[in-house]
Amino acid sequence: MSGLSLAVGLGLAQALEKLGAAGVRLKWPNDVLLESGGAFAKLAGILIELSSDRRGTQAIIGLGLNLDAPEGDLPQPAAGLKQAGVQVGRHEVLAAILASLADALDAFAVEGFAGKKSEWQRYHAWQDQLVQLLGDNAEPLSGRCLGVDEDGSLLLETDHGVERVFSGDVSLRRA
Repeated sequence: MSGLSLAVGLGLAQALEKLGAAGVRLKWPNDVLLESGGAFAKLAGILIELSSDRRGTQAIIGLGLNLDAPEGDLPQPAAGLKQAGVQVGRHEVLAAILASLADALDAFAVEGFAGKKSEWQRYHAWQDQLVQLLGDNAEPLSGRCLGVDEDGSLLLETDHGVERVFSGDVSLRRA
């Protein structure tokens, strides 16, 4: 299941582009951003929970997508589909997302994330940029973001070489 949130994010980004969204970008490991004038605002988030039993492993995929920009004092900038240029109703948005996710999940079932890695990196907001990883009870880790590995691990070029970062309780920020 490694890289599943990235594959889902890619499917969501592609669906939004087909609906006319401009400036859709991905942020490792589970955010969809809207880029405008060099600034980023959160457009959607992905949450995946795994459950295993005697039948195997099941993935519960949750998507949170802003149709309109939220109001209020938020910890980070947020955007809605209208700001991205999407002019269709919510039912059309849902239909496009479901169709795109069906394709993305079918491909993931066959080849995992490795087959979509380069496509994901074309959408990556911080590809080849200086970034900082912030984690609970850990020193910030800074370096140049090289994208992701075939399993969806973040690749960060630091003073100590290339480090692989697995999903966990970290926050990726532009340095």
